[in-house]
Amino acid sequence: MKNKVLDSIVKIAGCGIPIFWAGVISFGYPGVMSSYWQEKFHVGNTETGLVLTFMLLALALVMFFTGRIHAKIGMAYCILIGTAFYLIAFIILYFAKSIYWVYVWAFTVNLGCSFVYGPGLTTVQQAFPTRKGLVSGIINLLFGISAAALSPILNALLNHQGYNFVNLLTISIMVISNMVAFLLVKIYIREDNRSQQKANSLHDMTVKESLKTKEFWLIWFVWIFMGASGISMITLSKSYATEIGKPGVSILTTFNLANGLFRIVVGWLSDKIGARITGALAFFLTTIGYLVMPHTSNLLIVCIGTIGVGIGFGALFTISGPLAADIFGLTNFGMIYGIIFTAYGLVAGVVGPAISGMILEKTNNNYTIVFSYLGGMAFLGTLLIYCINDKKRKTDTNNTKNTDTPEMKKSETEKKDINDNDSIMVEIECQLNPSLK
Repeated sequence: MKNKVLDSIVKIAGCGIPIFWAGVISFGYPGVMSSYWQEKFHVGNTETGLVLTFMLLALALVMFFTGRIHAKIGMAYCILIGTAFYLIAFIILYFAKSIYWVYVWAFTVNLGCSFVYGPGLTTVQQAFPTRKGLVSGIINLLFGISAAALSPILNALLNHQGYNFVNLLTISIMVISNMVAFLLVKIYIREDNRSQQKANSLHDMTVKESLKTKEFWLIWFVWIFMGASGISMITLSKSYATEIGKPGVSILTTFNLANGLFRIVVGWLSDKIGARITGALAFFLTTIGYLVMPHTSNLLIVCIGTIGVGIGFGALFTISGPLAADIFGLTNFGMIYGIIFTAYGLVAGVVGPAISGMILEKTNNNYTIVFSYLGGMAFLGTLLIYCINDKKRKTDTNNTKNTDTPEMKKSETEKKDINDNDSIMVEIECQLNPSLK
């Protein structure tokens, strides 16, 4: 059993390592480097704020295509493609002469991230189909907590070793780590089970079929409302802390920790009570947090409210994958999830941070109005996620007449491997919590 447990850990690590570095780049690097870019290129907060916009734009535009590519070539080669984009992006950054070069870097580097995040999430769910919530929570924990863990280190290196040293060290470690992940995925994860995929496709929805369902659009709008509500805290936390006379990074640090650390708890809980109920509970915590925060200057109460916002934002990432997989199946998951992600990349950034900033300017920094607006969006997300039918799947009546098709017979060994993976995850849970035995 120990060898099988180690085998499962290695499989998760193979997908998790590239996603960890994707989180560092997406959530940590712009924050660490923004002050240097402002000084070097003689720009302000508005210009450096667009770096995140170009990152989100890249994810929104290409995640559908990376999902399609992953379905054809597998996770291992997606890691190689993503790493190639990272190398190109950091070469661009090295020769950057203006902030516009940084925008090109931002778009290119997140093309690389798109080749590891969506495919990685798909791969672990395929490997552990009855523990999708738990493994999704682990992967999203790595994605969410990476920036909080490494940003202080990168900032210290920037101050003591310089800009070029940090860039060279970062890309070097990323390439080495991703090559290790490539080998782990290539050796330990079977991605050539075409017969199993063909058998599953009899019940899984196509992209076209998913777009015709109410559930798809409910999830899409959930990403708009909760995505906007959650990501706005990143831009508002420091200014609000200053507004109430508290340390500038206290609220942001609390948010980042809650956003990252609670993802594995949310994932585990979604396996127990379902992604829909888990999401509704987490999103409602965000609603309460936003409605409480503007009515107090007590740092402890504000941070408790911030924890609620962080839990909801982390839950959005954690439950969306398992929920979409339950409804639409795993065969076309990457492409379907990529389309869902357009709600976050193209819309949430506008209706969240942009409109919140406009409201603050028009109301002379009235955070009660802003937080009420964001709390209302979180509440809409709560209602929408609760209305989703999380058991909707395509049925094939012809298939019920002959369940022993050649594809199903050929996939018995692969099914056994998957069942072994799930039983191992149960054993790991029992080791962590003896009361579950």
